[in-house]
Amino acid sequence: MKTENEFMQAVPIQVPASQFIPQVHPPTQLPLHDALQIKAAEYWLKLGEADLALRELEKLPTRSWKCAWALKTRIAAIRMLRAQGSGMIGL
Repeated sequence: MKTENEFMQAVPIQVPASQFIPQVHPPTQLPLHDALQIKAAEYWLKLGEADLALRELEKLPTRSWKCAWALKTRIAAIRMLRAQGSGMIGL
């Protein structure tokens, strides 16, 4: 029976440098207040209030507009508004 040390021996893995290039991006640090505003906008979207979600996102400082989380939330709110608007045209 093998001991724990025999199982835990390091095995070198050789990968050609051309096949593996690690892509590590540092996470974007948002101030807590900005993160809370984006979360509030998400909750407005869950309630079906896209206009209030956009108002919440408009309160963000310009430095936070580029954040992927804020962008995705804004796009979702705009899509919801467009869907609501297109439904009203048929009435």
